[in-house]
Parts: sequence; C-alpha cells; structure tokens
Amino acid sequence: MTGNAAKPQAQSTSKSLSQEVVDQAKRTALNPCGYKNPPIEHRFPKGRSGNPKGRPKKVPKTSESTSTSSIFLKQVERIVTVREGETIREAPAIEAVIQSQVASACKGNALAQKDIINRHERATDEKRQRLQAEVERCEHYISGARSEMAAAERLGQQAPRLFPHPDDIYIDRETGVRFVGPFDEESLTQVEETCRVRDILLMQDALDQRSWNDLDSDDPLDGPGTALLFAQILNDGLPDRFKLDDPSFVGRMMRLECIPKRQLLKDVYRGWQSIGLSTRRGRLFPPLRYGKTLVALLLELVRRVRNGYLDGSAAPEDIEADLADLILEGLHGAP
Repeated sequence: MTGNAAKPQAQSTSKSLSQEVVDQAKRTALNPCGYKNPPIEHRFPKGRSGNPKGRPKKVPKTSESTSTSSIFLKQVERIVTVREGETIREAPAIEAVIQSQVASACKGNALAQKDIINRHERATDEKRQRLQAEVERCEHYISGARSEMAAAERLGQQAPRLFPHPDDIYIDRETGVRFVGPFDEESLTQVEETCRVRDILLMQDALDQRSWNDLDSDDPLDGPGTALLFAQILNDGLPDRFKLDDPSFVGRMMRLECIPKRQLLKDVYRGWQSIGLSTRRGRLFPPLRYGKTLVALLLELVRRVRNGYLDGSAAPEDIEADLADLILEGLHGAP
C-alpha cells in the first residue's frame, strides 16, 4: 500500500514541474530577454532616459597649441629674412621656401622643375574655378538686382538702394570681379558729398571767369582755372554712374555761363556754406599756376608715401615737418 501510494504522488510532482516549464517557456517566448532586451521588471519606464546627464564631452588628446598642424603652421608662417640680390627683406618662411624652389628649378633642377610645373597647373586650375564661381555668383546677383529695380519702376516706386549697385560691378572672366562704387550707406554719402563739391567747384569756376581782374599777363597760368582743375580731378575719381562725361561736363559749364552774375554769387556762397565751409561772398580761387602746383605737390606726396620716403607711423610733428618741407620745395620760385 505504501509503495502504491507513492507512485501517484511522484506522477503529480512530475506533472506540476512540467507545467512550470511550459509557463516559463511561454513567458520567454512572449517577452524574450537577452542583448539590448532586459527583463520587463528591469527596464526604464517610457519617457525617462537611462542616462539623464547625457553623453560626456570628448576631451581632445592634445590641445591646439601643441598639435602637429599648429606647430607646422606656426613655423611656415613665421617671418624670416630673405635676400634678393642686394636687397634684403622680410617674408613668411613658406614664401622663402617656394622662392628657393623656383630658383632651383630655374637653375635646371629636374625634380624642382617637375614639382613647380605640377603646382602651377593645380594653382591655375583652382584660380580658374574660383573665378568662375565668383563670376556666376555676381551674375546671379546683378540679374536679381536689375529685376528688383525694374519691378520698382513699374510700380512707380523709388529705386531700391542696393549695395553694391549692379552698375558698380565689373566682370572680367580672366581677372575676376571688380567693385568700383559705394558698398554701404556711409560710402554712398561720401560719394554724394564729392559730387556736391564738384558741382560747387564748377559754379566757382564760372564766377572766377567773370570776376577775374588781373589782365596784365597773357599766360593762361596766371588766370582762372584752379576751381575747374579741382572739379575735373574729383569727377575723374568718381564711379562711372556718378561721373559727368565730357558732353555733360561742357553742357554744365555752358548753362552756368547763362546765369546772371548776381545769382551766381549767391549760389556759390550758399553752396560752400551747405558743405560747412565758411567763406566770404565773392571770394575767388587763386590762379591756375597755384592750382597746378598744389596738384603736383599732392602727387609727389603720394609717390613718397608709396616709396617709403614718408613714414606714416612717425610722430605727428615729424610728419608735419616733412610735409612743410615738401610744400616749401614745391612752392619755391612760384610767383
């Protein structure tokens, strides 16, 4: 009896274990666990990050000041002394290296010649591509600007103030793009101020021509013309769209000749006052001889600055002394 009672108990235990295995297998099949799939009870709730502080920032292995590239650039950009015949000048080290390589190629070094030719071809191709991109960009800008101006004209509106103005952009497919006009409101104001001074100088010349009293000399340099000379210089320095061409210049002078002298005196006086220059009414410009002398002095000043004869970094009193010497030198012997 005891042995017979034990067998049903063993069978019951075997059936219950089998059911647990089945249930576990079902749970595993419905909720698999493994790589990137933790048990449900250990998973993070939805909407909550497992790393609330975020990924830590990467720390560079070396600082920029000690990196190889930084050291290389620092060395090739440092200033060194370069000798060119009898002339000694300063230049970046990379320029000195390329200059030395070109000199070696000119002396017949085959490796240097090959490298220079290859570099020249690459540089030329890069320059051509860069110019082409610049030209296309400016052509697109000019087309859009002209369309905007035409639309404003059709609507009877004032033309938009564009910087740069499409008429101030010159495109050359060989040399690139050149901008010749004002590039912002401040520079436009300066150009407009120059135009006003030019116009006042033309009125001043008309007044000088009528009011000149010294008729003892037959030399044109002893007569009027200084104001006209200055007006021509200012006009030549203006962008093309602000410049008076020759017919317009002559036409402006002819119209001024038709204005009564009394009205011309008022216009000239008010003109100088409008630009902040206080002068007495009816004042005339000096003879043309002095105007040409002053222009020659200014050109000589520019030449000396460009050639390094006048140091722009010198003390103000030294610069004033140099300018005084230059003026005395130019006016020496002038009547």
